[in-house]
Amino acid sequence: MGYPDNDRVEALPEIYGYWGKAGRGAQAAAFHLLPYHGLDVAAVGHLLLQRHHRLRRLLADHTGLDEATLTAWFVWFLSLHDLGKFSYRFQAQRADLCAHLGQAATNARYTHRHDSIGWLLWSEEIGVPAVTAVIGRPLDRSLRNALDSWARTTLGHHGQPPKELTAERVLVEEHFTDDDRAAARHFADQCADLLLADAAPLPDDSRRLAKTLSPLTWWFAGIAVVCDWLGSGRPPNRYHSHPMPLPRYWHDHALPYAEEVLEQSGVLPLPSTPHPLEALFPYLHPPTPLQRHAADLPLPDSPRLYLLEDVTGAGKTEAALMLAHRLIAAGRADGLYFGLPTMATSNAIFRRVLHLAPHLFDGEPALILAHSASRLEGRDPLPLAAHDEADYAADEPGATRERGAWLRDSRKKALLADLGVGTIDQALLAVLHSRHHALRLLGLARKVLIVDEVHAYDSYMQQLLAELMTFQAAIGANVILLSATLPRAMRQTLAEAFARGLRAPPPALACDTYPLFTEVGQHGTHEEPLATRPQVARTLRIEPVHNLQTLLDQLLETSRQGRCGCWIRNTVAEAIEGWRALQAKGIPAEQLDLFHARFTLHDRLDREQRITARFGPDSGRAQRAGQILVSTQVVEQSLDLDFDLLVTDLAPIDLIIQRAGRLRRHLRDAEGNRADSEGRGPVLLYLHTPVALDDPPASWMTDFSPGSARVYIHHGHLWLTARLLCERRAFTMPEDARLLIEGVYGREAEESIPAGLQRAAATATGNAMAQRAVAHGNSVRLEAGYAATTLNFWDDAQTPTRLGDPTTTVRLARWDGTHITPWHDLEQFPWELSQVGVRESLIKEVPEPDDAALRVAIADYTATVFDQGRWSRLVVLRQMADGRWSGEAVNGKGEQVRVWYDPVVGLRTGGEAGPNGPASE
Repeated sequence: MGYPDNDRVEALPEIYGYWGKAGRGAQAAAFHLLPYHGLDVAAVGHLLLQRHHRLRRLLADHTGLDEATLTAWFVWFLSLHDLGKFSYRFQAQRADLCAHLGQAATNARYTHRHDSIGWLLWSEEIGVPAVTAVIGRPLDRSLRNALDSWARTTLGHHGQPPKELTAERVLVEEHFTDDDRAAARHFADQCADLLLADAAPLPDDSRRLAKTLSPLTWWFAGIAVVCDWLGSGRPPNRYHSHPMPLPRYWHDHALPYAEEVLEQSGVLPLPSTPHPLEALFPYLHPPTPLQRHAADLPLPDSPRLYLLEDVTGAGKTEAALMLAHRLIAAGRADGLYFGLPTMATSNAIFRRVLHLAPHLFDGEPALILAHSASRLEGRDPLPLAAHDEADYAADEPGATRERGAWLRDSRKKALLADLGVGTIDQALLAVLHSRHHALRLLGLARKVLIVDEVHAYDSYMQQLLAELMTFQAAIGANVILLSATLPRAMRQTLAEAFARGLRAPPPALACDTYPLFTEVGQHGTHEEPLATRPQVARTLRIEPVHNLQTLLDQLLETSRQGRCGCWIRNTVAEAIEGWRALQAKGIPAEQLDLFHARFTLHDRLDREQRITARFGPDSGRAQRAGQILVSTQVVEQSLDLDFDLLVTDLAPIDLIIQRAGRLRRHLRDAEGNRADSEGRGPVLLYLHTPVALDDPPASWMTDFSPGSARVYIHHGHLWLTARLLCERRAFTMPEDARLLIEGVYGREAEESIPAGLQRAAATATGNAMAQRAVAHGNSVRLEAGYAATTLNFWDDAQTPTRLGDPTTTVRLARWDGTHITPWHDLEQFPWELSQVGVRESLIKEVPEPDDAALRVAIADYTATVFDQGRWSRLVVLRQMADGRWSGEAVNGKGEQVRVWYDPVVGLRTGGEAGPNGPASE
């Protein structure tokens, strides 16, 4: 609203002498009084808990409080979330507003964030007397601890708990004058009169309340962030700077505004009507046994872990979505998040869920794709920059947006959507020391969490997943895990983590049948053996090949016969090498493709769509005939691709099984068109492997393939895989699934690793143990509650959801001697689409250019690009005389290297090596 008509506001009551939100630019004169901002946020919380009855009931059941009392107390704490803004140091950030409001001029600097000094004020001065005045009796230690933990969730609304400034010997009087403290206490008392009048007395058993409330503070903190962000969105033309009684503001302004923003936000759940399996998936005729079981099993009232184990192609995705839909329709959940190992697999599942979404709810659900490049898919405009509530308002928003649009402007909000699909990393951030991790925990609290390819994660991610499952069980959420190749020990670990969150005894999983449907709940475990789909019950012949030329000849012959094939290699360098070798064999360029992770995002997305069209379920002879794909591991998980012939480099057995799932995945006739029966002859997999010697030397794998030896460091597992497959020369699924997995990962198998490979095996085992320890150390603790720790809270881009080789995000630019332009100079997202991820050992830094004009252009780029280039390295490429593009970088050893990029081969580093750039990396 701006300033009142008079030049100064005289004799304002003490609480009205403070600004809470302020305009910028042309609207800099506009301000919103601090008490009103506190009530705006509280009103959002009041209506959120009032409308979200399942969440309210869930929190009340866990705390033992009645729902009205829980709501009233938490809303009161929300009204006090910005107590720190009563500090004269905070107010002094806008000297013009301080003068207008009659505050004394000061040169004092704002040295600590308002969330932390607000907690200091609460815990050291006003908290005890304010609560005592409300409850009418002294606070015992347990009750104070309980209410302090609640207050910490709202005061720490900027994505992390407030700092404990008393440990730094910071005093209240250094940040608050006597008038500031009196105003803050007066505001707390007035809000208590307004918001706590109808609350029932707190229970006498304060120790129980403290014990139950502490772990719940993670989710209360998430609610506080949502309420603060929504309550802070009031545009400057709707600010209020005139004093009015707080009850009047609450009823006439705060509640109506909260109603408006909540309705549009997409935070409140939609109703859902159950649909039968055939209605959701009409193409399932008939459903597989796994899908039918997911559609028919009784749904319990308490949370469950569901483990779905079946062969690749058995319809685990549909089974999981059907079960999730039933849980949502039965009121056991409000939505789902589908977590996958890679961006490519996330994109593929997102497209499937997109068609299913209208049938899952009685309304239009908010559906969000959540990964670091999701907005580049062309569907979800998720900015890569982090969102945080600001103390200065943005320009007034435009017209009313559709429901859920608010959720799409930051990946941090993505898990709040009704339906989310993305990388598992977005869910794992919920249990790491990442800023706003509590917001992600809230998003998952009433979701069915589906995690695909559970076997595909390393020890670090497995431990993070176990930590997350403990949180999910503790808040009463259901989890569905999918795998074709889950080792027994991993299955037991995940089941124990879920049981720990339920405070239930560790489950004893005993069944080794496969396929298997396992339920883990509060009162025990149920393991249900199932049959599999007849079409995927098959025998695969294994043809071990030790000579590279034999593989090249086989792939060439496959192409000449009009069939399609894929060669899965273990490193980018080896994939490029194999692709070049097939070029040299004479396979035409239009029939030979290369796919790996070292393309720009633009080229990778285009390539992914082309490969899916060429080899996906809807492809036919016209698309498939003669086509050969050389790829890395990017094709082995969740992508629905179907090849006539498959060649794979040696990898651990679970990955070989996954890769084999891309071989003859769908029924086709001899011409490669979809059919009711398989007409392409025997299923044959070529395994590129060293000879499985009885007594191999320590260099057994390194001598054969240095790249594979570096990627899969447990050479004992590789030897066990090679021996098992070379001896058997075939395997039958599903009958041999457990035998294969335990034949490599079981205890007896581990004991049979030859002496020459024992050192490598011991090193790999030690690395896995260290990874689990690091994951545990990086995770937040459920029982500790939302409180400051000795660990710093990371930004998303810095939070380690994965270990392994550190990576560098490289942005590619072209230099014409005058201007820098993105490699993909497009209208939308040009710099993001010009990014490529590279191991830090290949590119770590970029040297300072000698060209003064280029230095100026780079400085201009840094100043103007949307993120100031904080999390990336800009590699500027010049066009060489032969048409190729090359630049300079510094590798992990500090050596200067050449960088080459072209859209056919991708990014490479190294020296000059012929017309195709460097031969190796």
